[in-house]
Amino acid sequence: MKFYVLDVNIILDNFDTLRRNKYPASVEVYNYLKTRGLGCISSASLDNIKFLKIRDLILEKGYTKTDAEMIVRHMLKDLATNFKIIKTPSYVNIEDGDIEDAQIIATAKAIGGKVITRDEGILRKYGDFSISPDKFLKEVDKKPSIPMLDLTLQTFSIYEQIESSIDKVIQKSNFILGEEVTLLEKKIAEYIGTKYAIGVSSGTDALVLSLRALAIQGKNQEYWDRDDFVITTPFTFTATGDAILRSGATPLFVDIELESYTINPELIKKVLDKYGSKVKGIVPVHLYGHPCNMDEIMDIAREYNLFVVEDCAQSFSTKWDGKMTGSFGDVGCFSFFPSKNLGGFGDGGMITTNNEEVAEVIRMLLKHGGKDKYNVDHIGYNARLDTIQAAVLLAKMQYIDEFTERRRKIASIYNEELKDLNWLKTPYEHPKAYHVYHQYTIRLTGKDRNQLQRYLKENGIDSMVYYPVPLHKMKVFINNGMEIFESLENSELASKSVLSLPIEPLMEEREVDIIVETIKQIKED
Repeated sequence: MKFYVLDVNIILDNFDTLRRNKYPASVEVYNYLKTRGLGCISSASLDNIKFLKIRDLILEKGYTKTDAEMIVRHMLKDLATNFKIIKTPSYVNIEDGDIEDAQIIATAKAIGGKVITRDEGILRKYGDFSISPDKFLKEVDKKPSIPMLDLTLQTFSIYEQIESSIDKVIQKSNFILGEEVTLLEKKIAEYIGTKYAIGVSSGTDALVLSLRALAIQGKNQEYWDRDDFVITTPFTFTATGDAILRSGATPLFVDIELESYTINPELIKKVLDKYGSKVKGIVPVHLYGHPCNMDEIMDIAREYNLFVVEDCAQSFSTKWDGKMTGSFGDVGCFSFFPSKNLGGFGDGGMITTNNEEVAEVIRMLLKHGGKDKYNVDHIGYNARLDTIQAAVLLAKMQYIDEFTERRRKIASIYNEELKDLNWLKTPYEHPKAYHVYHQYTIRLTGKDRNQLQRYLKENGIDSMVYYPVPLHKMKVFINNGMEIFESLENSELASKSVLSLPIEPLMEEREVDIIVETIKQIKED
């Protein structure tokens, strides 16, 4: 879904009775974009709008200058309330003839959109970046293609806040460990409910740094040993298992519960009966936005003196029994990859903990291994969170609860509409869980997953498979070390049968309805 820049003529059509009657398409476009929050105005147009409207009110309507200016002030306030004011990029081509036209087109290019205009000159010269009101209305009536994720839509829905945050960083040019990083750490620690939060360069690095810090604290050595086992699930992104290998330990794969796709605590107990003290910790993965059973996992960890590193890459805002994920274990590891529920403009991550010693070691590791980078204590990394990313995340955090509730609303529509299909399972939500639906993942029980994905694609609907290959089937773990506990049949079954459907906070219910109706057209066996 695109954002559109309204040309001056379209805006003025909507603030004059004669023009509204003469150009009804302009009025329909204006109201369509206003209702959906998809309309923008170039900052370069504001002065011209003001000048032309005041002139019209004085010369054509007979208003005094004072009254005309007051009317236009209210008009501009209305525009700023209902449309996004987008600044003109500094790289505008001033040799493009009409400077105002070039500025408006440059604004549209900057947001990946088009200018809606009645100006035939703009339509001829900038055909790839402009569209007439009539043509626009015909296009929006068509059945839309539905992407898995529309980051452009999310970004420009809160553009003003993001732009302001980034501009402040640029003004100060404090790009490394600026005050925005400290502020984000403080806000996330408060939000998650931990004493400390430490910004890092990615969710993967969050896992590696945490596991390394626990080795330094627990064994007084830089890395775990290969005969130190860390329990986790094979049904996750490769970074989970890879981080265990990179910390020196060996991943011990335990199967999932098929309902929640999270690690089965009952199997963890059996693992400990078999492996005993070789097991040093657990990395539970809160997959798709649904939490693991943290009551049982923490009981086991306390009984057997195991560390717990929560993989919260997909679970920002997820709760178990009213408590945030990332606040149960020794550490919580979050990812701010752009597609995450709280995502940056690149890679980023956060570690949460209540352990002061672990926090101190992590802060050393992420800055080359020491408090003084010219005299270090440990084998370290360059794994800091950039100030620009922190600024973006601070802007987005203002909306995280609102966006999470929107995700849950969309999921509830899916659940209600798909519940009676006997060939698929909708996502499970444990009574103690607060699912944030990073993914809305169905599991097919009577149809071929790949055929369904192709069918959806043919109908303009994207979908994704998370994850087609469980970790224990990957060459990296076969060649570099792993342990497998009993059967991993649920993980293998899930990898062959799950499919994630589009879900994001700014999806229109119309899009959800299209997806649901497309799926319902498939005949049951």
